[in-house]
Amino acid sequence: MPRLLIVEDDPKLVAAIEKTVSLGRGFMVESVGRADLALSAALKFKPDIILLDVKLPGGDGRMVLKSLKDNAATRAIPVIFLTGMASEGDKVLGLNLGADDYVVKPFGAMELLARIQAVERRYRREPAPGRRAAGTLRLDPDNHIVTLGGKPLKLQPKEFEILNLLMSQPGRALSRTYLIENSSSYGLPISTRSLDTHIKNLRKKLGVTGRLIETVPKLGYRFVRQNA
Repeated sequence: MPRLLIVEDDPKLVAAIEKTVSLGRGFMVESVGRADLALSAALKFKPDIILLDVKLPGGDGRMVLKSLKDNAATRAIPVIFLTGMASEGDKVLGLNLGADDYVVKPFGAMELLARIQAVERRYRREPAPGRRAAGTLRLDPDNHIVTLGGKPLKLQPKEFEILNLLMSQPGRALSRTYLIENSSSYGLPISTRSLDTHIKNLRKKLGVTGRLIETVPKLGYRFVRQNA
């Protein structure tokens, strides 16, 4: 049975979410109502997905997300933000920190369940066969590992997916639409602005190797063909 950790301080909302996911998906659910308890709860409970409120007693949800992504034991757990802040800037910030989706309150039970299932589908998706290589850059889709110059490279999940797509078709110009649709779960696309932000972050993390990700004007991006 899949496990869901809810980090939310509103007991009525927690109860409603628990009822929805228990009936609709059969999750085993745990919850905590404080930011400073979230990481320890995740380490103990080992959830498959975390629903995380942004405004919490004991800290900020974005601080919790950072602590989850900084910890090797919780880094790969998908996180869905629950928040009353609906501006595009807030959403982009949350996604850049490593959130997998952003659900704005108030939300319907079926919408939340659909978002959870969509994130599940993306994480269950079979990885593309074969390892990618370009210079000293190595990407292993089966084990979700990227190394540069022999050293592990820390990428957010969407950054990994985008780089994997680009490296899987070197020399080919991939449209923004293609990258958005294939680096997100079905029915849950990232925005064009978010895609461009992920590309910017990828180039920064790759250093000089980031030059291999070329911008194709009015279309999208291309990974320059290189010998391994």
